[in-house]
Amino acid sequence: MLKLSKLAVLAVMAIALFAVIACSGETVTVVETVIVEKEVKGDTITVTEKGDTVTVEKEVKGDTIYVEVPAAHIRDVPRNRTLISALKSGLPPVEMWSPYNLGGTHQQGIQFFYEPLVYADNLDGNEYPWLASSWEYNSDATDLTYHLRDDVFWSDGEKFSSTDVAYTINSLRDLGSEVRLGGVYQTFVKEAIIEDENTVRIVFNNPSPRFHETVIVASGDSATFIVPKHVWQDKDWAEYTAWNEGAGPVTTGAWRVAFSDIKKRMLDRVRTCDAWWACKSGFQDLPEVERYTILDLGDDQSQGTALIKNEIDQTHDLAVEVIQTILDDNEYATTWTGPETGSYGLVSWWPTSLHLNNKDAHLGNSEVRWAISRFIDRELINDFAYANKGQINDYPFPAFAGLQAAKDNLAPLAAKYGLGTYDKADGHARMTNAGYTKNDDGFYADASGDTITCDIASFPQFSDLGPTLAETLRQHGIDASYAEPTDAYGQMVAHTYTCGLFGHNGSQTGDLYKTLLLFTTGNAGNMYGYSNPAFDTIVEELAETADLTKVRELEYAAMDIYLADLPDVSLVEFFNRFATNTYYWENWPNTLDDPYMNGIAPHTGYPYTLGKLTATNRE
Repeated sequence: MLKLSKLAVLAVMAIALFAVIACSGETVTVVETVIVEKEVKGDTITVTEKGDTVTVEKEVKGDTIYVEVPAAHIRDVPRNRTLISALKSGLPPVEMWSPYNLGGTHQQGIQFFYEPLVYADNLDGNEYPWLASSWEYNSDATDLTYHLRDDVFWSDGEKFSSTDVAYTINSLRDLGSEVRLGGVYQTFVKEAIIEDENTVRIVFNNPSPRFHETVIVASGDSATFIVPKHVWQDKDWAEYTAWNEGAGPVTTGAWRVAFSDIKKRMLDRVRTCDAWWACKSGFQDLPEVERYTILDLGDDQSQGTALIKNEIDQTHDLAVEVIQTILDDNEYATTWTGPETGSYGLVSWWPTSLHLNNKDAHLGNSEVRWAISRFIDRELINDFAYANKGQINDYPFPAFAGLQAAKDNLAPLAAKYGLGTYDKADGHARMTNAGYTKNDDGFYADASGDTITCDIASFPQFSDLGPTLAETLRQHGIDASYAEPTDAYGQMVAHTYTCGLFGHNGSQTGDLYKTLLLFTTGNAGNMYGYSNPAFDTIVEELAETADLTKVRELEYAAMDIYLADLPDVSLVEFFNRFATNTYYWENWPNTLDDPYMNGIAPHTGYPYTLGKLTATNRE
């Protein structure tokens, strides 16, 4: 917000800028630096600065004129109105503010600009209607209708409507794998139809009774991010960054880009209630947080030290011993399960597995993959890596309440395959049957002397598990190592790796379709290079099946094939094990008080969390 005040003379960022301008016959003085990237409708104030003319919309309130200016400048915001979270996965390029660009991600502040139709807490299944007020399926789940709020507007003043929702969904259907997250829309969506200004109806190719909860809602790292048609319709979605020369995305949200570089991103909340539809309409109050800052602090110790000193308010995922140190040294620190008991973290939608490149000459053999699984003592890993505060998971989907029925259905398969069993003798027998013997270095090699290698490429979030896993495999005859190369993700996507340590962005509730889809031939999420036509056929049928009894039959058949082939090795639940700081901010979600949202910064629900926090007013 640019503030123009009569006869005011202020220094901004140590530079005094004075420009006399005319408005409604009055003379006012510019008191803050202005950078405006577009012309907007309505009454205008024109400011000439160094030869560049810029035009902005104005709202007159007495003797003070307020002008909404996206990314105009970095204003002074006190620490006790600033929330700072730290990441250790790095920040995307400075100009990347699109959730659909192939080089982007929604996780690092981008989710603040694309409000969802519905927020959801993926742990307990709580849903919070947002841009949509209600929705319903038709009787056979071939249609899904959303009723939108009538009072939503974009940050450039244009009205939000069903046109934007239909355009977003139909574009994702048409673009598919050309953009991030697009493939599932081609599978399900026939057409999104505008019924009226505030009503949109999605027509499916086949009955899709779980499309709302698995695709539309913002839950964990999944969401349909609605974009403004009037801005995006002439853009190449795969390349468009939404940077807009520093102005940032056109948004329905309460946040604007204030600063962006490779180590820090700053988002400033709008200054007035009238600038955000949710506040202007009385639906929500403005968040008490006035600035949200994201820092790239690349290691556990740096983040732990920063939180102990009250320099940050939330960490990224940390090792258990670092969390314990934080709790010991900062009385205001807490965790998802409180400061004393439990795992310290929340079970994520992202269960961890040892990714195996099925295109590798050795790891392409299912007997080798099963042998590797047998060589892993998961209890030992839990002890060494997580101080027994982890949780073993033998499946590629999380232990969420919404998936318990699907898991119960697979119990006979768990017994059939001996899931998660540590059995060194069976592992050796499988290697022998596959033609491998140990060489003089104690590592398995084929008849030509070529050694099986498992160079685990991973990320800082796995620095506790990775070295323990690599050493376990080495002790059992697999020539393994652990590293965190900067291109680890690229290696997995391109299938140029041998082993990786990563999670699964699959099912969170209902059925296993989204998880199983990850392993289908050619799927963008298939980092394993796995292909089985019989498996693909079952998953295709599952996509079209609404009858729950049939769904369970198909899940069982698909998982039977998956387990026989074992394209990757499931290990443990991924816990978002992070510390939060109550020195400046209270009402964080947690299991002791109210787990209203999963509440970690990279997730799609974080804007909802920030809206619930309350300031302590400590200096």
